Amino acid sequence: AQIPPLPRRCTLPQPPIQLDPNRDRQQTGTKMSSRFLVRQGSQTVIVRIPAQEPPSPVAEAMCALIVNLIVAAAWLGLWVDYDMAENCDKELRLWYDLVLGGMAFGLACDLGAVIAARLESSWLKICKVLHNLDQLFELGVMLWGIALAYGKKSARVGAGGCKVLATWQKVNATFILVVASLAMCMILTGGGEDAEKAEETYVGAEMTKRMRAQQELEENLEAPTPRSRGTI
Repeated sequence: AQIPPLPRRCTLPQPPIQLDPNRDRQQTGTKMSSRFLVRQGSQTVIVRIPAQEPPSPVAEAMCALIVNLIVAAAWLGLWVDYDMAENCDKELRLWYDLVLGGMAFGLACDLGAVIAARLESSWLKICKVLHNLDQLFELGVMLWGIALAYGKKSARVGAGGCKVLATWQKVNATFILVVASLAMCMILTGGGEDAEKAEETYVGAEMTKRMRAQQELEENLEAPTPRSRGTI
């Protein structure tokens, strides 16, 4: 008698490991950390999430150039429309000259960054450094403008729209003070973020990803294959 051939060897799919916080809490008598459960789930299921590609250096440089060009055009139009502050006092004229000069230098740095990014040149880093130095210079000029706006000559009156330019300076100084106050409040209050709520949000998002991955794995394992249907 012939010995019948052995059936082809096949491996049954193993069910994924299910995480039960209540069961683990009963066994250990302690409440397990939610972050530990996330790490435990990450050991059983590998989820490949495609990383978001950062924007290209050319796009970043072009965006910065366009934004700064719009801001500089608004300031230049206001300055030219009111006789270039000719009838204002010396300090206010100097302040506007420094502000517009800083903006012009910043635009030159932005244009250089765009060209360097297109050519993939090492000058891109130098342009970024010069742009950061220009921003520090403009910040110093704006801080000086706060002292001018609320100093002894805060109520500047003169022909040729000097009052308008002085008012615009005071509005700009007030805006800087408000933004600085809000930033200080956010720093002191921790950015308005609740640590426990942020952790719960993070854990919930991670567990949702793990559960979706496990469901997809179960569907793939339960789907019939050609070998299981006897076609091979």
